[in-house]
Amino acid sequence: MGRIQGLAESGLLTGNILLKTGAGYVFSITIGYTNVVAGTRLYLRDGLDGIAPIEVVFIVPGTDGKTVHGTIKKEWPQGKEFGTGIYWDEGSAGGADRSFAEITYK
Repeated sequence: MGRIQGLAESGLLTGNILLKTGAGYVFSITIGYTNVVAGTRLYLRDGLDGIAPIEVVFIVPGTDGKTVHGTIKKEWPQGKEFGTGIYWDEGSAGGADRSFAEITYK
């Protein structure tokens, strides 16, 4: 299967960011995290800022209260639809707790 035309790749994201205004699709996301407390939530929001409706939530696995390291990968071969915008929200995984993401979208 050929590559979908017009895809954009976010590059390494280290904080909250608006990726796209207007309607769009997310095709994949890879999240890396280090020293993050298990149970921390990370979000893809359908909107322009950190109070926009949550479209997808990722919960860092592990024993609650323990700090963990790892990766999460999710793919939507046909694209996950967003109507207003695509906003990456690293939730409470900031400061000494770190999350990193790379998102492919259109």
